[in-house]
Formats: sequence, structure tokens, C-alpha cells
Amino acid sequence: MKKVSFYALSLLSLLALSACMPAKQTQQRKKTPSSLKASKSSSSKGTSSKSSSSSSSTYESSDEVFQKRATFDPDDASALQYIADAASIPELEKIRNFHISTGFVIQVNGEDINGDKPKTSYDEVTAALGQPTFSTDENDPGNSVNIWHTDNGDIMCYFTNNVLTNLSFSLKDAQPAKSSYSSITTSDTPKTAFDKLGRPEMIMRSERDTTFVYKNSNDEQFSFSTQNNQIVGVMSTYQMKQTKDIIDSVIKDK
Repeated sequence: MKKVSFYALSLLSLLALSACMPAKQTQQRKKTPSSLKASKSSSSKGTSSKSSSSSSSTYESSDEVFQKRATFDPDDASALQYIADAASIPELEKIRNFHISTGFVIQVNGEDINGDKPKTSYDEVTAALGQPTFSTDENDPGNSVNIWHTDNGDIMCYFTNNVLTNLSFSLKDAQPAKSSYSSITTSDTPKTAFDKLGRPEMIMRSERDTTFVYKNSNDEQFSFSTQNNQIVGVMSTYQMKQTKDIIDSVIKDK
């Protein structure tokens, strides 16, 4: 398997862990206190003062993104349509139509605010992509990682209880980004970001956002994330390296 596939698998595992890796039960509830808004606001102010003192990164903390831009609603991956020559990559439309779901429902004051989310099953993915080229568990592909080798790149999908929970798409013939991560901010539109950077080398979809990974001329990775049709975060080369180092250390310990 390609090196990029191993890296994508590691990132997918990290995403799954950060989403609390739903177990067999898909009706789990994550309680959100009514004081959420106030605590988030306080946290954002503290984080903003720190970020303003550093000009080395355009990345916004998760608290700032949560408070300012992100919503509880699932991401619709609409930013995919703005990738250059998207029409020539049929897999983009297919993965855009998939509904990623962690199985968690968030409650505020006892009321579900993101319940009844659409889901995509293993059978629905195979109907769109065909049978996978590789599965980590051929006897139970609906509870494993599956890979499809396509004409335009490799698609990796992670399933739990036959529900799609994460995916990545490593594009073939990826070129270095046309400019650096510092050329984009969360005030840009996805289309503007693609115009500045070009086509990404990897696309990662989770329930909450879509992440586009790039490499610069020094082979260093950076990324930006979108929710629906807006950018909600930018991760610098340094932050991407930190993330990869954490993943590598976890793999090494196992």
C-alpha cells in the first residue's frame, strides 16, 4: 500500500478518536451544559489574545471556530465543487453525496439539536464505488477500513456498525501548492482558497467538516477545513507536523 495511504489511515483513526469512536450503540448522547455559550465566549477571548500576539499562524483554535463559524449541523461538503476541474473527477461527486455520521446526538437543555442525521451505509458506498480493493476485515467490511483504487486516486472509508464515519481521498498526480498556508484565512471562501492553492493532494471528510491537505515545495503538509461553504480553520505546516508526530508516536507504541 502507498505511504500516503498509511498516513491517511492514521489521520482517519485520529479523527475517529477525537469524535469519541462511537461504540455499538448509535443513540449515545453527549450532554452540553446550558452555560456552553458563556464558557465558549470566555475561552475564545483568552485564545484570541494569545493568537493576536503571534503572526506565525492563521489557524484558529477549535473554541474560536466553534463560537464564530461552525454549527452543530453535519457538513454537506459543498466546497468540493470548487476544486479545479472537479467535473473531470467523478469520485468527487460520489463522496460529496455520502453522509458521514458518528452516531452521536448533542443535547442542549435536554433537547436534541442535531438528531435524525442522515447516514450512509456500507452497501450504499459499494453501490457507488463498487467492491473495495482492500479491507482490513474482509469477513466484516462494515466494521473496518476499506480502500478503493480508482483512476483518480485512492478512497479510504472507515465504517462502524455498517455506517460510514470517516473517509479520505488521495488524489493522483498532486502538485505542490501554488502558495503557502499563510495566503489564506477563515475569511476566504473555499473557491478563493482553491484559486490560491490549486488542487489538494488529499481530501478528508468527517461529519462536521471537510479538510483539504496540501504539500509545499519542501514536501511539508498544511491544510484548511470547511463546513458547508465556509472555511472554519487553517492548519500550518508546523501544526500538521505536530499532528503527524503524535500519530507516529501512537503507532510506534503499539
